[in-house]
Amino acid sequence: MKVLSLTEPYATLIKENRKLVETRSWKTKYRGELYIHASATKISKEWKDNKELMKLVDNTSLN
Repeated sequence: MKVLSLTEPYATLIKENRKLVETRSWKTKYRGELYIHASATKISKEWKDNKELMKLVDNTSLN
């Protein structure tokens, strides 16, 4: 099984089926299930100030 590492809040948005597309700069032939890994990076102030992005995320799921 493959793993995709993402920073928050994107990992949570994918988990909650609110973000359906993730693009990368490289091609892959892999199709199928994968694990989502939320990296230890904290949510930046820039993201917290983005009201449109933060209203998509349930704040309790980011603890």
